[in-house]
Amino acid sequence: MKYFYFGKDANIIYSLDFINSIKDANTKDSLRKTVLSFRNSLDKKDIISMSEDIFNSFLSIEKIQDSSKFMLYVDFRNEVATKGIISKLLSLGKEVYLPVTLKDEKELIPKRIFSLDDLVSGAYGILEPSLDAPSINPSFLDVVVVPGSVFDKSGYRTGYGGGFYDRFLEETSAIRVGVCFDFQLVDDVFPEKHDKKMDFIITEKNILFLNQKN
Repeated sequence: MKYFYFGKDANIIYSLDFINSIKDANTKDSLRKTVLSFRNSLDKKDIISMSEDIFNSFLSIEKIQDSSKFMLYVDFRNEVATKGIISKLLSLGKEVYLPVTLKDEKELIPKRIFSLDDLVSGAYGILEPSLDAPSINPSFLDVVVVPGSVFDKSGYRTGYGGGFYDRFLEETSAIRVGVCFDFQLVDDVFPEKHDKKMDFIITEKNILFLNQKN
């Protein structure tokens, strides 16, 4: 028995073992390992196709359209792909910031880019702006696009274990947009006190409106 998902151009098959592993997971760590293992197995063409669907939905949200200062991330290891939406936001005249990761301090510093050509290899081999790029106080950001390994339907997320985004989100009241593939959205990620809720979670299939600010 298998469960089939047909995306815009993707044909992804979830095995019964994967479905049962999600159902049986009872800790953040077990959820993270199961979901990331499956995500890492996906074909890059499917990743790009589903990512395009996600960011088409992203741009359909009025609050997003009306915002001017965005922090995104550069995708790594089959995360929701962001280079297309970064280029699109730049073409729309939006201010785009990407995080420089300070590993020892476990800190993210938002730095402005004007082109994808501005990126250099940074922490963990992920592309990021240079340290001398213009920065912004996180409190001035309008939207933060947040990656993660697993999200739940209440708006909580599980990252990759470092706590970088949980600390960063303490510093800003920006709209928090979690982006993930539909198989990364589960009923419960076992949130802890320090975990931050998203305002939106967007998959290739749905938009969840959560924790809305006035």
